[in-house]
Amino acid sequence: MRKASQLSNEEVSKILHLKLLGKTVKEISKLLNRSKSMIYRVLTLKTPYEPKPRSGRPRATDIRSDRRIRRMSSSQKMSVLEITRAYRLQLSKNTGHRRIIETGYMIHAKMARKLPLSKLHISKRLQ
Repeated sequence: MRKASQLSNEEVSKILHLKLLGKTVKEISKLLNRSKSMIYRVLTLKTPYEPKPRSGRPRATDIRSDRRIRRMSSSQKMSVLEITRAYRLQLSKNTGHRRIIETGYMIHAKMARKLPLSKLHISKRLQ
């Protein structure tokens, strides 16, 4: 699910100004093309407006370690396991692959698993 757009300081001041002029929340939401819940949030908060905190699991890596993973995989041609051992990162192999793929240029791709030859194919190959 993508993040909702956030209000700028200019929009917050417009909301407060329109409320002082006697406009209703419904009218303000139609004028600014914003949801009523967002307007209520701005009007009822006593502290300055801040975007709603996001729920969900935090990322395993931060921006700096993401950059380090990408650099190591592209310039030094290290595998994901070698990278995690070198920097002592606590992340899975899939997370490492995901961080490398996010850049758009991936040098080391996962190898496709080849199925072993059956006994029939082995015997035909030997003939």
